[in-house]
Formats: sequence, structure tokens, C-alpha cells
Amino acid sequence: MNIPNRRAARACYLFMLCLLPGSVLADQLVMKNGDVITGAVTKISDGDVYIEPSYADEFAGSLSEVASIQNDKVLEVELEDGSELVAQFAGVSESGQQILVVDGSPTTVALENLAEAEEPAEWYDRVSHAELNSTVNSGNTDSRATLVFADTRLKLGDHRHLADLTLRRDETDGVKTKKQDLFRYEYNWMFNEPWYTGVTGTYERDPIRELDHRYSVAAIVGRDLLDNAHQFLTFSVGLGYSEEKIAGNAESGAVGIWRLIYEHDFLGGDLSFFHNDTVTYQFYDVNNTILKTNTGFRYDIINDIYASVSLRYDYETDPAAEAENDDTTLVIGVGAEF
Repeated sequence: MNIPNRRAARACYLFMLCLLPGSVLADQLVMKNGDVITGAVTKISDGDVYIEPSYADEFAGSLSEVASIQNDKVLEVELEDGSELVAQFAGVSESGQQILVVDGSPTTVALENLAEAEEPAEWYDRVSHAELNSTVNSGNTDSRATLVFADTRLKLGDHRHLADLTLRRDETDGVKTKKQDLFRYEYNWMFNEPWYTGVTGTYERDPIRELDHRYSVAAIVGRDLLDNAHQFLTFSVGLGYSEEKIAGNAESGAVGIWRLIYEHDFLGGDLSFFHNDTVTYQFYDVNNTILKTNTGFRYDIINDIYASVSLRYDYETDPAAEAENDDTTLVIGVGAEF
């Protein structure tokens, strides 16, 4: 076939492709070595572009090895200079730069200037965990600690709900040393995302440590510092009211609350780091300060079942009589994400 005939055949082929339904046309990564990978481009993060072919699981390729990207869906794109836009990737320009279509108008950008790209956040989004953790020691002292933990983060449009539950039972030489029940709920109204306001409430009891009950409610304001496919970081502060009953003595008054939540996925989401801390300052009586932190890792085993290891640290400046100021626990267990 001579050159003009080849060009005519190619033009006819491209024309026929344009007549096909959009769903038939897969996204494409054109690599610098000439390879073409087809599938669904899902995100760009940490210098990698992720694509899910129809014949394999999602995998990542180095953005530095990519010549151009073409996809059917719009993505939320963040550039290295911090600017953000919603765009569709439309191949390469004559100058060799990536074409982005923004509101129907094409623009160009160097691929190395892309910091992040992901599908727009859905109106509904939820992530939940349930874990069973346990530690057993034997020898001069026999001890056992069992901790059940569950949490959820649910987003419905501009409304977000966060809740977590901790049930902990400790025993040493057959004597129960801890029976903690802790429940927290928080409501966020994303009035000007990433800023939000809302309310939070906490209930805790540990009768073995003479904490008959402690509850607090507060109005809060906060900000999401990170919220993408791989990272979530938010903090909030608030003022509210608390009541507690320790060893039969009831006290109540104003409190200040600080909370931070951080999550970061690695290895394509198989490994997750998390850190949560809450500080409550009581403006009454002896101005007790209560700190609770939970820091650890989750590693996916199979089908959203994961192994977890975490370090929990609780501290009070004025604990119940005969109770220690701090409590450090290393817990290992298994859980599920759903």
C-alpha cells in the first residue's frame, strides 16, 4: 500500500472510531517508548498515573514516562502551583504538551506540572472500619486486653457525619482493671468547603476506674487541610459543656475541645497510616486536661480485610483517685473496611 492510501485508510479508521459510542472508547496512556495502554485513567498522585485496564487490576505508572493522556471523563486537577481546575485530558498538542479541555476550551500544560488529578467527589461517600484487637501476656503477671473499635465517616453533599465506638476490657491476674466504653459523634456542615461548622458529642464511662460517666457537647468550627483519594487531614476546635461523675462526685462546666484526624494511604491503598487525637480542657474545678490519641497502620490482607497495629495513649492531668495520669496500650488485631 502506498503512502497516500495508508493515510486515507487511517483517516477512515479514525472517522469510524468517532462514530462509536463513547463507552466503547477507552482511556489511553501513550508512553514515551511508544507503548499505548488502554483502560480507565482514575487518578494522578505522587508522580504516578493510575489506570485500570479491562483485563487487570488498577496499577500505577510513572508520570515521567508518559507522553500524553486521553480520557472520556472530567477529573479534578491540581497543578504544582496550587491552581485547581476541572478538565478532560485530550491527548498531546503539536508542541508536545498535554491538552486539557476546561469548560469546552482547550489549554496546554506540561505533564510534569500536574500535582494531583482524581474523579470529582461524589455526592455520597462513606468509609467505615470495624476491628477486634487483643493482647495477652503471661509469666510473672498474666494480663489480657481486648479492644473492639468501629468508626465511620459518611458524607452526603454538604453534610458529613463522623462516629466512632471503643469498647475496652482489661484484666490482670484475673482482676478486671479497665472497662471503658467510649462513643463519639460529630456533625459537619461544609458551608464553605474546606471550612465547616457543626456540633460534637462524647460519652465515656469506666466504672472500674470510678468514672461513672463523662459526657460533653460542643459547637465546633474546622477545616479540611487535605481531602483526596490518598490523604485526609482535618482539624476542628470548639467550646461546649461537660458533665462528669467520678467516685460519686458530680462536676460540670465549660470545656474547650481540639480534634485532629489524619489518614494517608500508601502502596496503592494497601497500607494506611492513621492518627487521631482529641484534647479536652475543662474550665472548671482543677482545670483538668484530657488527651486521647490513636496512631497506627492498617495493611490489607485480602478483600478489604486488614491487619492493624496501633498505639493508644490517654492522659489526664487530674485523673480519678488512685488512677495513673497516663495509659499507653499497643494493640494488634484484624479488621474490615466497608
